[in-house]
Amino acid sequence: MKKLFIILIILAAIVSASSAAFIQYMISPVGGDKEKVYFEIKQGEGASAIANKLELHGLIRNSKIFLAVAKYLKYDRKLLSGYYEISRDMSMIDIMKHINSGKQAMAKFTIAEGKNIYEIANYLEAEGFTTKKEFLEVCHDKEILKKYNIPSDSVEGYIFPSTYYIVKGNPTKVLVTYMIDSLFKQFPDLEDRAKKIGRTVHEVLTMASIVEKEMGPSDDPKLISSVYYNRLNIDKRLEADPTTIYAMTLVKGDYIEKPNLKYDDLRMVHPYNTYKNTGLPPGPICSAGGRAIEAALNPADTDYIFFVADGTGKHAFSVTYEEHLENINRYILKK
Repeated sequence: MKKLFIILIILAAIVSASSAAFIQYMISPVGGDKEKVYFEIKQGEGASAIANKLELHGLIRNSKIFLAVAKYLKYDRKLLSGYYEISRDMSMIDIMKHINSGKQAMAKFTIAEGKNIYEIANYLEAEGFTTKKEFLEVCHDKEILKKYNIPSDSVEGYIFPSTYYIVKGNPTKVLVTYMIDSLFKQFPDLEDRAKKIGRTVHEVLTMASIVEKEMGPSDDPKLISSVYYNRLNIDKRLEADPTTIYAMTLVKGDYIEKPNLKYDDLRMVHPYNTYKNTGLPPGPICSAGGRAIEAALNPADTDYIFFVADGTGKHAFSVTYEEHLENINRYILKK
């Protein structure tokens, strides 16, 4: 009898040790590396649904054990909605604590100067922030246009080029308004400064977008700006190639990667074609950076009417057409 009792004690100890080892294994990290997984908890999702998704994503071994441990540690009602960055070397309890902290994943993206909404849409889709279709729909959202008093059918030109850190998984509408707000934070007195030069915010951003697309890396954008304002003042067509390319973009409904302007394109009938129409186009053709916006608000005081690329990242400027032809012969035709 005594021998049997000892055997039972030994068996109980073995079972207990096995159970402890099993539980330890189940709550341990699923992997030894630091591979990151972005995990979303939607508003209203309970602990059971969260546990199932964690198992589906391969972040835990068993959803039922996760749920049981979460209830025991009282984390089951403290799993906050949001978008989290979880690595595979985190234990089950580490994951609970991380989700309980509410520290959502911040993702980085950069909008470069001179990009239009179609290019931005492609970029953000490739980076996993939204889909191209949804982004373009939001860019044409009437509520957003009304909120920012944009007299156009899209937010083109109002998205400020910058590097952003944002919670990945945010709605596209939040993303777009965040980037527009950045413009007005960078230029809080934009409307007042535009009025001082007799322009609206929309007109300034339209001019800035043309300057952005035309200026070379070594150019003074204020000189470019002065040329276009001088042309407006004498009712002379702007004849800016980028506006025609943007007209072609709108006709296509998508970004044109390598535009090849032909003579027939310059004659196309379109509101954005400044080879056919006098004055500014109906709106911006891209997102202008700070230097271009400053140039549109404060152009240089010149009499220049023409400019041509000189091959050094700058432009050669001229007042008369005869001087312009000389510059074309010198820098383009190499005569």
